[in-house]
Amino acid sequence: MVTLKDVAEFSGVSTATVSLALNGGPVNAKTRAKVVEAARKLNYVPNAIGRSLITGRTGNILLLTLTSDLHTDTVRKTSLFYYILEGVLSIAHERNYGVRFDVKGHDDPGLAEYFERLVGGGAVDGIAIIPQFQSANDFLKKILHQRFPYLLLQPKRFGPTENFVDMGNYEGGFLVAELFVAAEAKRVVLINGPKLHVDSIERERGFRDGIAKANLESLRVWHSDFTIQGGYQGMSELLRQGRPDSVFCGNDYMAAGAVRRLLEAGIRVPGDVSVVGYDDNDICSGIFPPLTSVNNRFFDLGNALAEGLFAQIDGQTEARQQTLVPFLVERQSHRQVSQVNIHQS
Repeated sequence: MVTLKDVAEFSGVSTATVSLALNGGPVNAKTRAKVVEAARKLNYVPNAIGRSLITGRTGNILLLTLTSDLHTDTVRKTSLFYYILEGVLSIAHERNYGVRFDVKGHDDPGLAEYFERLVGGGAVDGIAIIPQFQSANDFLKKILHQRFPYLLLQPKRFGPTENFVDMGNYEGGFLVAELFVAAEAKRVVLINGPKLHVDSIERERGFRDGIAKANLESLRVWHSDFTIQGGYQGMSELLRQGRPDSVFCGNDYMAAGAVRRLLEAGIRVPGDVSVVGYDDNDICSGIFPPLTSVNNRFFDLGNALAEGLFAQIDGQTEARQQTLVPFLVERQSHRQVSQVNIHQS
């Protein structure tokens, strides 16, 4: 392993001078150039500042979420983004990179200036972006125009992009539909997130396609925010229209609220009504009955975002397009096919 002393001996100066030169200290330009050249030849990277001098890179990437409301959005009310960040960090640490995490409103008037500071000011080497609403496209177009390393966590059809990781929301919604169809559901409701939210749109699209051929009496949809209270209120409104036999919720927090409202009304879960959530969050095991949910593979998504972003930073030019297919985690909140047969016999 190359040490500070090795660089000092190679460049003919003291270790103190090497440290000053690589960390922006008071060293004349000629000496600094000699030290940087020695460090480059020896492949010595002491820290973020020294690496920037040697490689021209900042040693930092950004995970940026573009949302609608910084005060009420899921970003601040759930821990989901922690799991994605954890996946990004695991890859970044292997590369000895730092990770910045930021949340901005997609309609923030200062977003253009923010972008210029990031890219023009050399603050980061690449950006992994989670745009939650379609209206974030103006910001995405700026990145495409600059040809700056980027990767999006969203379906290709929702953005002007070549580089994306799709979390498979459509496929997840379809999985829930198959579960309900197998249990011969008749009165199905969907308590979903905001209408224009990318995840809401795709989960509903997959769910509708999955139950299209089922012999349903009805499909009712209620939109709210991705919170426990949103699920509780949605379930209250839908119960006024008649009791369903199956409830699909846009995420696990909403499902927890829906289960609470059903139990308050004396309705058994899953004896009378099946409830399925989405994301497979920790809350699934913390409520009763334990919640069946779709595992969105958040850690894997974070890994994929980081790997794709570093590929671009390293100079790969081919488009990065990947879909991570989720899977269903079955617990006790939905009726099994055998339970349906027993009930009907």
